[in-house]
Amino acid sequence: MPGKSIRSFWKRKSAIGYLFAAPWIIGLVCFILGPIVASFFLSFTTYDGINPPKWIGFMNYKILFTLDPSFLKALGNTFYYMFGSVFLKVLLGLILAVLLNNAGKFMGIFRTIFFLPVVLPAVPVMFLWMMLFNPTNGLINQFLGIFGINGPLWLNSPTWSKPAIILMSLWGIGGIIVIFLAGLQGIPTELYEAAELDGANKIQLFWKITVPMLRPVIFFNVVTGLIGASQVFAEAYIMTGGGPLESTTFVNLMIYKLAFKDVQMGYASAISVVMFLILVPLTIVLFRIYRRQAEF
Repeated sequence: MPGKSIRSFWKRKSAIGYLFAAPWIIGLVCFILGPIVASFFLSFTTYDGINPPKWIGFMNYKILFTLDPSFLKALGNTFYYMFGSVFLKVLLGLILAVLLNNAGKFMGIFRTIFFLPVVLPAVPVMFLWMMLFNPTNGLINQFLGIFGINGPLWLNSPTWSKPAIILMSLWGIGGIIVIFLAGLQGIPTELYEAAELDGANKIQLFWKITVPMLRPVIFFNVVTGLIGASQVFAEAYIMTGGGPLESTTFVNLMIYKLAFKDVQMGYASAISVVMFLILVPLTIVLFRIYRRQAEF
């Protein structure tokens, strides 16, 4: 029967496809979905990682929102970093990508130069930035001193510690630049030529053609940037340890300290669940804003 042979053929094809996808599916279940479900369960318990977890209901969440001011401070630090770093990365990445797109035959060289810092090991780079941010003999303050400016204490100041880490995050802007360059290469040149014939200048070309045509790329960079920035950990752990005065204690660093230093894994799981429940609606709102703008 032709129908049965076709169905059996597609079943074999599907089986082969699932077989090749099996390593990824197993990894998804074991290392992503499994820990998510376990975190939800452990958030309702007290658990030290050794003894069996004890069910305590919503006690962790009650303590979190009523008795622990450190969480709200860590949450504020995280959102400060998220929106500050993503705004600067997307803005500077777009500007640099537009400039590089007009570099002609040198675009490949400049693209490599900007992307090179992304592939460098993170820990040595952080120690390099710690030297640059040194308030007494760091190169940044020495450069400011040339103009008679007394540089701040940077990582040693509660006011400047988060801006310093945001400034350091721009080191990895190369990935965003490459994505913007790919989007710019996909814009038809006919649009620019027609607009120039109508008398449009460079600024009008940028706002009326480049930005609207790059809207999906901008949205992608914003969403992935916010999700990535919400997971900030190594920068604060290595460079400041969460200080000074908890000014760089981000949510992930707080979770790490509670889970693996204070051995309060149930309470740490509750914080991770709350962060998850914050990021999911935020992402949904961003998608709805993008869809509404796309309709106009």
